[in-house]
Amino acid sequence: MSKPKVVTVFGTRPEIIKMAVLIPLLDDEFDHTVIFTSQHYSYNMAKLFFEQLGLRDPDIILEINSSDKQSMEASLSSSLDKLKPALVTVYGDTNSAIAAARAAKSCGAKLAHLEAGLRSYDERMPEEHNRIETDKLSDFLFAPTGLAKKQLEKEGMKKNIYVVGNTIVDSVKTFSKKAKDPAFGDYILLTAHRQENVDDPKWLSQLLDSIAKLSYKIVFPMHPRTKKMLEEFGYSLPANVKVLEPVGYFEFLGLMKNSSLVLTDSGGVQEECICLHVPCLTVRSSTERWEIVAEGGNFIVGSEPRLISSYVKQIIDGDLGQKMRKARNPLGDGKSSKRIARLLKSLL
Repeated sequence: MSKPKVVTVFGTRPEIIKMAVLIPLLDDEFDHTVIFTSQHYSYNMAKLFFEQLGLRDPDIILEINSSDKQSMEASLSSSLDKLKPALVTVYGDTNSAIAAARAAKSCGAKLAHLEAGLRSYDERMPEEHNRIETDKLSDFLFAPTGLAKKQLEKEGMKKNIYVVGNTIVDSVKTFSKKAKDPAFGDYILLTAHRQENVDDPKWLSQLLDSIAKLSYKIVFPMHPRTKKMLEEFGYSLPANVKVLEPVGYFEFLGLMKNSSLVLTDSGGVQEECICLHVPCLTVRSSTERWEIVAEGGNFIVGSEPRLISSYVKQIIDGDLGQKMRKARNPLGDGKSSKRIARLLKSLL
């Protein structure tokens, strides 16, 4: 009996990380084709992660080399029309995910959305629009938590929802043993890349002001988008910031594990911090990872200097950091990938 034909589509560094444990399981269970859109296309943002995580090469690389949804959708539609899969799987809220979701429905394939049901309720975020539309298009919704399931149900999606945990836990458990310890002494780790943040000169200026007021070393692996916007606005980084080129996953896990705390606007980094029990401050006005906030592992601080400074001092010099490190991880048990593969097999 032939195996069902399944296509998995992704195109960014966070998706590579979250799919790394799942893809070999899908290879075992299905006639499985992997398509990489090249939304992230530089070596340090993509190929390095395939190599480090031991993930096989994609069957199809679109080489779109941009985040343009229409270009990705057109190219994906062409590929899916030829492959004629029974199911297309997508992950999260990227432009690659929504482009693949639209293409899947146009070619008549079933659609499974992994990490369904996350909501920031912040309409400024392009990712919020992506995840809502992807959820509505999907035939099968794999929610990471009970809260995500409730949010889907409140929006009228009540069928074929499965709470499976988040595959980031699988990846962190699998790969954290290979984390490389940095040689920076005591430091705070900073990441910032979101369009609605770094493309806003006021927000970016305020963040720089905030970190300049901290009497701690800041280690900053700089995203290409952030570097571009700093140059465009003519901003310089404070003297306490040590800039790194984008690093591989083992290096980044080491940077997180050994930091005093993490300042980030990344959704995935919020998840990785709770997996590693590292205090996290989210430099945004919202989050779609509310479960981590509820458990006490993360606080939303925006980019306001006084708020960031007060939290940082309480985490490093007070008792808050110790309490945050003891926060329960609400994202799963590290068996999400196995759960998803098993469910997909039963559904097809």
